[in-house]
Amino acid sequence: MKHLIVTGDDFGRSHEVNEAIERAYGAGFLTQASLMVNEPCVEEAARIAARHPALCVGLHLTLCDGRASSVSKLTNAAGEFCASPARAGWRYAFRPSLVEPLQHEIRAQFDRFRSFGFAPTYWDGHAHLHLHPTILRGTLPIAVEHRFRAMRLVREPGSWALLPQIFERLSRSAIPALQRHAIAFVDYTFGLRDTGRITTEIASRILQNLPDGVSEFYFHPGAEPGEIDYARLLSLLADREITLRTSLPPPTAR
Repeated sequence: MKHLIVTGDDFGRSHEVNEAIERAYGAGFLTQASLMVNEPCVEEAARIAARHPALCVGLHLTLCDGRASSVSKLTNAAGEFCASPARAGWRYAFRPSLVEPLQHEIRAQFDRFRSFGFAPTYWDGHAHLHLHPTILRGTLPIAVEHRFRAMRLVREPGSWALLPQIFERLSRSAIPALQRHAIAFVDYTFGLRDTGRITTEIASRILQNLPDGVSEFYFHPGAEPGEIDYARLLSLLADREITLRTSLPPPTAR
């Protein structure tokens, strides 16, 4: 059996992203959206979600390349994080003085997510920094406290470049802690190798080679090279007998 979760990342970042996510959901292809709670168009994103109550909305924890809940040691004077995920990750790993402000920021983003009225569902991370060991250690107790049920792991079959391998190792390392806290995760995640470059052809290739089990395909509506042909992809899903679903919650892989 093949099950697929389709996620639109960066919900709330801009009007264009919000519109594209709503179009993808309205077309019947996208099943969930990951919300950046401190970005300029987050209120518009919340209104879109209210119009579509079956759309699963999760938290897109943002600790680089975005806005913080408040100015701190993590940010510049304007409350903006370091734009580079690599630099941000290095700082979080080797500057113990940032652990406490990280905790405050993570909690603030979970609290703000819930303040919009969203149920606790899943979380992931902008640039996948949620898999950073320091961040994961700080996030898990807060996520459990808020009763979140699932987290994205980044394990993309057939990706042998350095970055996918780093995320594969980080994902493997996260599994024992997730299982201890009964946090669900899918078997495979697709979208990393072609992030920011997803086209209908690339999405079709991914779907044609989808393995058995529960997979997540994520992309960035409104920021990809062009509009994806959702009707074509839905036809392909039907031909391949792939079931679309949300993460409420997916079966936990072992």
